[in-house]
Amino acid sequence: MIVLRFMTFDHKKYRAYQLMENAKPKFGISDHSPVDVASSLHSYSRGMQSYYAMKRGQLISQLDEATDDAAVMQIEKDLEVVERKMEYFHVLNNATSTAEIILQSPLMISEING
Repeated sequence: MIVLRFMTFDHKKYRAYQLMENAKPKFGISDHSPVDVASSLHSYSRGMQSYYAMKRGQLISQLDEATDDAAVMQIEKDLEVVERKMEYFHVLNNATSTAEIILQSPLMISEING
């Protein structure tokens, strides 16, 4: 399991340091490689896509059974949110899949391990 820790990062200071030292950047998550992170995010986004696809099906079933106008409106709002989340996770799934493929190429493997 990968635990992502978010920290603040001052890009201007880093860029100034990089220009002065010409230092090669280091991956900022200890104990995990970029490939591990990309693979975990890819798996997570696929799982979330499936979760929201099932949630969408449940809401559509509820919509078919609803008779109260207020309930119909609420279900439609919930359905819009679920569909938006499905779209986001679809994009994330594609992006992480691409990252995973690129990071596993021989050139990138030698760069990461080198």
